[in-house]
Amino acid sequence: MPGGLLQAQLSVLRAAASDVWQGRWPKSYAFTFVAELGVLLGGLVTLKIAGDTLGPTGFGEYAVARRAVSVLTFPLLLGLGISIPRYVSLTVASDPSGKTAAGYSLASLCIGVPLVTTFGLAGLIAPTWFAGLFYGDPKFGFLTGPILLAISGLYAHTLVYANFRGRLRMWPANLLQLGNLAVAPAVAVLTSRENAAGAIRVTGIVWLVTSAATASWSVLRRGFQAPAGDVLKKATLDLLTFGAPRVVGEFALFGFFALPTFYVAHTVGVEGAGLFSFALSLVQVLSSMFAAVGILLLPYISRQVATGSWERIGNVVSKSLAASLLVTLVAVAVLEIMMGSLIPWVMGRTFAPAVVPARWLVAGALPFVAYTLLRDPLDAIAVWPYNTINLGVTLLGVMAALWFGNVWFSPAPAVALGMLLLGALTVLAWRRALGSARAGPGALVGTVGGGSELGV
Repeated sequence: MPGGLLQAQLSVLRAAASDVWQGRWPKSYAFTFVAELGVLLGGLVTLKIAGDTLGPTGFGEYAVARRAVSVLTFPLLLGLGISIPRYVSLTVASDPSGKTAAGYSLASLCIGVPLVTTFGLAGLIAPTWFAGLFYGDPKFGFLTGPILLAISGLYAHTLVYANFRGRLRMWPANLLQLGNLAVAPAVAVLTSRENAAGAIRVTGIVWLVTSAATASWSVLRRGFQAPAGDVLKKATLDLLTFGAPRVVGEFALFGFFALPTFYVAHTVGVEGAGLFSFALSLVQVLSSMFAAVGILLLPYISRQVATGSWERIGNVVSKSLAASLLVTLVAVAVLEIMMGSLIPWVMGRTFAPAVVPARWLVAGALPFVAYTLLRDPLDAIAVWPYNTINLGVTLLGVMAALWFGNVWFSPAPAVALGMLLLGALTVLAWRRALGSARAGPGALVGTVGGGSELGV
């Protein structure tokens, strides 16, 4: 039995390697990779422009405002960025007319608009308190309005992008992602006349306008059929039940990357924390390369779930995982060999102490990529929040290792072992969830009408 399983896995790895080598991965994968890479580079370019044009104080105002927008938008979404693609994909497969899917799109507005409006009014009523919370000084209250506007814009962008993902319309989804997250912030800073508040305000307005225009174009193009009241009620309940528990898991993921850095700051000092944070960012960059695969797999697997195509699901995920791990293994090997000279060459000799923690952390990128790729398929086939549980267990394990760090672990090995734990838990959860789904009442073999957009 073990020999047969190993042989099957090696067969999948060989097939995936052949696909990668011969360039047979689908165009939707390639464009999504390009879009996500563009967002990453656009963020770096925006920070560079902000640093050059806004000055030290303006850059600080801008950087904190952008962080506040991201941090506050996330819990307000209540997991809609994950739940919308899942349920829209499921309903498009079971009801090609799109009427049921429209119910989930409308339900997301029924959830989001009251939440964002209430939060925005509360912030406008007490702008100085709001500013003191993030800036530590009420004098920055003039930034509250622009931040709230940007939150509304990012919220609208996420809802529209999620709906495109659910329908596997990745070309307009990726164009929206590139325009709003890669280009718009940089243009806003350039046109803000050295004013951080103006840059945030323009960014928020652009996000709102482009999201509203894109959504309107999409509705006009395919038409809109108003869902019945019971459909809307069920859709709202589904989105909240599925999405809300996953907010806890995403906070645990934030903590997984943030708390070890805070620990180093308290035990070693701010310079050591900066070096550790830089080393940790290498893992985030590596894993972000494969987030694009998950962006596609969530709606695609959800659509296959609706038809019970479990064998196809297992094949697609296995090949995607094997190919991603193969590429990651090569990247990790190259980085481990060149790390000693690469970091000082790129960042300067003052970053040489980051080489040791970077070696540990980059080694952990391999299991972390396994988590990055499997988390979306897990959400597609299971309502149970496997990822939330796995992230919570991993965060507790890493914090326990750091607590006893002076005895057993230094921070970098502790976090690397945490990545190994997270990857192992995610692989086990995927095998368990897929096995349960195959044995369930809906385990029928079939394919989605019209063929596979992913082409694998």
